[in-house]
Amino acid sequence: MSTKKVKVDAETFKKVQAEIVNEQHKELRKNLSVEQAKKLEETDKIITKVETNLIDNENSNLHIIKNLSVDLKDVLPLNKLYEGTNFKTLDEFQFNNAVMLRFTNKVLVYLMGKNADTIQKENPLYFRALRDTASSIVLNLMYDVIVVDEDNNCFNSPIGRKPKMINFSFKKLYRYVKKPKNVSEDITAKEYFNSKFNKDGKDKDYISFELFNDISKFILMSVEQPEADTPLLKKINAVNDFIEAGNNFLPVKKQQETAEAIKDCIYNLLDVSVNSSKFEILSDTLINLTDEKTFKAFKEHIKSFETKSAKIKMYQAVKFENNKAKYIQADTSEAFKNQLKTA
Repeated sequence: MSTKKVKVDAETFKKVQAEIVNEQHKELRKNLSVEQAKKLEETDKIITKVETNLIDNENSNLHIIKNLSVDLKDVLPLNKLYEGTNFKTLDEFQFNNAVMLRFTNKVLVYLMGKNADTIQKENPLYFRALRDTASSIVLNLMYDVIVVDEDNNCFNSPIGRKPKMINFSFKKLYRYVKKPKNVSEDITAKEYFNSKFNKDGKDKDYISFELFNDISKFILMSVEQPEADTPLLKKINAVNDFIEAGNNFLPVKKQQETAEAIKDCIYNLLDVSVNSSKFEILSDTLINLTDEKTFKAFKEHIKSFETKSAKIKMYQAVKFENNKAKYIQADTSEAFKNQLKTA
């Protein structure tokens, strides 16, 4: 007995998927307590008003982190994150930008009742608020670093127009700190961490959203904010100067090694760029090209060009004489340049 195949067009399939997700989300909301429902509505309003990097938004970001990772942690749909994996806990993930985007879409965007396919286009500021707080939310879910008092408060009371700060436990993080490979063996991981993020060496302290975000990226993804006087720009400019000086070919010797180094450099530079606010397009491109599932295929695609030879058969240009087109044709670049000179 043969099975009957039914073809469904892509748009219909998307609509069916959207309806299923909508029903699942209604069920999730239905199971919330009164307090949880109020907190979710409050969080939605906070996210909606996040528009710029002003002081009010520093406060809003901290409230988003606290609401989602403390007050609503028991209703976060983490099962959506684990779908398609063998993982059952957050600490099984090796966090990178692709996984953090997955967490944003599968957990946070879904919880707020939004569609991950359209939220970035239709409401990019709303999505940005969730994406910018995602790593800090994950950090608190994993290590419980936000210190909450008996009244469920964790914020200080700043005077004037200073942004709020949140009570943060450094002590709980020390066992998870890994220092970069290039750091001296004479410095412990804890000492290195404190030199960057906790100069007074306190067990807990009030910190800003920016510092919370920097710590979360360092712990979860080994991403570290550079010093202001970074040598990277100087080195990139030096490479550009070298190329512009007329060094337009790879060396005769060690071409293979040079090509491999260039590929690694391009990937690493893109990887750095996705942690910077000025590289939105590069960030999205990198995530789509080099996530865990596609990176191997991406590298194989790049590598395939090493065994292919592409030869341009003909260069073609045209000029007009007496209102008639006269084609200039050549089989090589040298012949093309010579014809242009005499044309």
